[in-house]
Amino acid sequence: MPRKPRRAPDRQEDPLDIYSTWDVRIARLFYFSYVIATIIIMVGTYVTFLIGIPADVWTWYLQLELAFQIAIWGAIITAHVLVLVFFYAAFRGGIYRMCRILYKNRKIAKKYEAKNLLRWLVGVLLLGIYFTVFAIIIGVMTADFWDVIARLWRWMVENFNAGHWILWIGVVIFCVVLFFFLMFVIWNHLVYLFLRIIVHEEEKEEVDIEIKRERVQKMSEEERMKEYAKETGRAATIRGRETRAYKSWKKKMGAK
Repeated sequence: MPRKPRRAPDRQEDPLDIYSTWDVRIARLFYFSYVIATIIIMVGTYVTFLIGIPADVWTWYLQLELAFQIAIWGAIITAHVLVLVFFYAAFRGGIYRMCRILYKNRKIAKKYEAKNLLRWLVGVLLLGIYFTVFAIIIGVMTADFWDVIARLWRWMVENFNAGHWILWIGVVIFCVVLFFFLMFVIWNHLVYLFLRIIVHEEEKEEVDIEIKRERVQKMSEEERMKEYAKETGRAATIRGRETRAYKSWKKKMGAK
């Protein structure tokens, strides 16, 4: 019995297929950074809560039956597993939503993805703006402001417990990731803005060329020669013969 030809397994279209490998990697980096910052904030809140529990609560817990103690820890572990399941279930959709935010109008970007120079020029422009604004802010800040920062830091060192420090680190990581995320979004969206302007101008030029071709095709041969001479400043014929450049121009315009 002859073997049936093998068929490639059907593969459903993935919404992430329109993005490049590096696009997805960058989106994953931001997504995982947000997840890690969120987990650190949760751990800091959890540790702060445990440290703040009065001693008599622990005494009450130790007086419970072993089954109740196990049930309490089982509920705590179940809650943590639910959080992990939530992050796992939201992973695929989260990456896709992250890509949609980061890379607006990907079709235009793919058409002009070879224009890397434009991306770098916009990046340098934004860096210049950021450094200028940052320098102005530093210059405006007075010595009193830095004194307040120093006193706040000393107060944190003297009063923070382990939970507070973990929570503070999580918030700092979250803010840093958010800052770079916003900078990346602004960079990409400015690039897409310039690309949209380029696309509009190129489409406008294509329409103008098509209108011109239709107009040239309706002209008589004498009118075409005058149009060619007006456009190029060169003669269409030499010694009664059409020049090679004129023939090429007519072919480009679709004229016979």
